[in-house]
Amino acid sequence: MVYLVTAVSEDTANQFTTRSSAYSLDASLGCIGIGIATASFIHMLSFPWWMSMITGQLLLAATLLLLFFPRSIFVLCLFLLSSLTFWFQRLPFVPNHIFFEMLIHASMIGTVLAVGACNWKKRLPAVELRAAIYEQMRPVIMSSLIIMYLFTVLHKLNWDFLNPAVSCAVSMHKELAASVPIIPSSEWTQWPTIIGTLLIELAIPIGLWWRTTRVATVILGLLFHWFLALHPHGGIYSFSHLLYALYAVFLFSSHDNPFQIWQRMPKFGVLAAKLAAVFIFGLACFLQIRAYRTGGSFFTANAIGFYAWLLFALWLTATYAPMLRKAGWRSAPEPMVRPLRILWIFPALVFFNGYCPYLSLKTTTAFSMFANIRTEGTGNNHLFMHRLKLFGYQDDLVEVLGSNDRQLQQYVKTKDLLTWFELRRITSSRKRENLFVKYKRSKDPEDILFKKKGAPKDAELLKPHPWYLSRFLVFRPIGRLDKPMPCRH
Repeated sequence: MVYLVTAVSEDTANQFTTRSSAYSLDASLGCIGIGIATASFIHMLSFPWWMSMITGQLLLAATLLLLFFPRSIFVLCLFLLSSLTFWFQRLPFVPNHIFFEMLIHASMIGTVLAVGACNWKKRLPAVELRAAIYEQMRPVIMSSLIIMYLFTVLHKLNWDFLNPAVSCAVSMHKELAASVPIIPSSEWTQWPTIIGTLLIELAIPIGLWWRTTRVATVILGLLFHWFLALHPHGGIYSFSHLLYALYAVFLFSSHDNPFQIWQRMPKFGVLAAKLAAVFIFGLACFLQIRAYRTGGSFFTANAIGFYAWLLFALWLTATYAPMLRKAGWRSAPEPMVRPLRILWIFPALVFFNGYCPYLSLKTTTAFSMFANIRTEGTGNNHLFMHRLKLFGYQDDLVEVLGSNDRQLQQYVKTKDLLTWFELRRITSSRKRENLFVKYKRSKDPEDILFKKKGAPKDAELLKPHPWYLSRFLVFRPIGRLDKPMPCRH
């Protein structure tokens, strides 16, 4: 194996040039390009915010360009920048997998810049440069994906996830069974669901780590995330497709041909297939808009997106099928180069993001979705992870006793606690002059009445957070500390 520390070596370049004439070395880069382009389509079907935003329209244009020119480095970078710009505007209120995708996209841009800088004077042929970029991306994305999976399991190792009365595994299984009646939902399924969830979610990162089990693990992952996508909660099939797309880096090196199954298709057939993908996406968007305008529910629009996703997922699975069949239980290809040292910063960022709840930082977008995890205040429910009290965000809690704000009224009904950080985010964003909030703060045992009009006792509640905090810190509502933590996204 050839290793690379600071630049692509001549030996590696020679490896890239000794190839079959039946395919190009940048085919695998094209595969990951099409994969993340279709993932962008699926995100748009899951989260229709893009329709009303200029950056959303630009992202759509960049997605279309990447679909038709998946091997172009310029188009890839344009798409990645468009995606990051669009989702940055939505921070911090984005799903966990979207934040993970942002980290992946940032790593891909970083890889392009790093490889380009190292080979600035070498004048590598374009195909070899694209192959080098792909080989540098592979270990970074592979490491990031394994870290993300491990944190989803780590967060679930808490007393309340293991409590069938409140476990997210049990509640989501019941919701899934309500949508898919053939799935059993009797009481006997509760513990198998809890244990099975933990075992499968742990088996996937461990299996992806070992080269000899990667192919079998990808098959397990495809089946598991297809099953998860059946759940009616918004965005789950979007998460599944992102992982479907990223599995490509475990299966293909730059010497493999991901498009083997489509090789016999004439060029106009490839174009027709891409136009069909655009048509499916456009038709699904049209049907979703029509459903909303005719009084249809979110579940109707979500179902439309799900059926469109099935077609895209089927295409990716068919693309992977020859490699899955050919490799069987044998080893998947290892990355051909060692990534530049600077690129390890991106897996480190993924690790830091997942560890945030235990550093007294954010509790959402930390890969802690549907985990029952609670680290705030004195209510830490993890089996063994203790929170380091490096910051005060998770200890400064508020109980809302009354308010004329609709969102805060919900917390009065549920008796959920909020962090002071989130209460300040809400009150500082409200424009109504007669806003009032009655609350009890953990630092002050007395009830406090905040009124926006006049001279409030807590003027801090009118002051927005600095942008660098408001964009990246977000805390979920907290169940009462004297009761089990209910299932929350």
